[in-house]
Amino acid sequence: MPIGQAKFGLLGGVVDPGKLELIETKSMAGASIIDFTNLGNYNVHFMTLNNFVPSTSSNEAPECRLSNNGGSSFISSGYQNAFQYGGSTGTFGEGRSTSATTITGFPYINDEGNCGFYIYFYNLLDSSKYSFTTHHSMDYRGDNVYSGQSFMIFGSNVLPTAEIHNAIRFFSTNNVTSADFSLYGIAES
Repeated sequence: MPIGQAKFGLLGGVVDPGKLELIETKSMAGASIIDFTNLGNYNVHFMTLNNFVPSTSSNEAPECRLSNNGGSSFISSGYQNAFQYGGSTGTFGEGRSTSATTITGFPYINDEGNCGFYIYFYNLLDSSKYSFTTHHSMDYRGDNVYSGQSFMIFGSNVLPTAEIHNAIRFFSTNNVTSADFSLYGIAES
């Protein structure tokens, strides 16, 4: 028995919890919108964002919307969310909404900082369930107010309409200097 399998109990009748399969990696550098229209056939999706850096000195955050028509249009109302944030400044707080226009709860930074996150999407392709997310982000702020400090945010979003959501859009107010997204599906055994 391989040591790794024995260590994690993957043999002897224990169910394999699934594996991460890369669907697509895209860069948003020099653009303000990036769409993922191929979601494969997964119940759970996992996305990472690395090195999000806005191109302006005004604070921006990556924002997200879902589509129910393959990316021809994206839903701009009805999202619900709740998130907590905290930072090295000792500042902590929360945000929540029952009528948001986007999947939200990601950090606002300017061109002197950068951030990354991971987000899980659940039930996107199941027409009998609500689509929802959980996420966690970290950012470094280089602006004058929070220079050299880091913040984290974790939270969840839901679109309380039982329908298929078959495309994901991330966008920013302005073109970004860099942003690398990777979308994975979690394969069930």
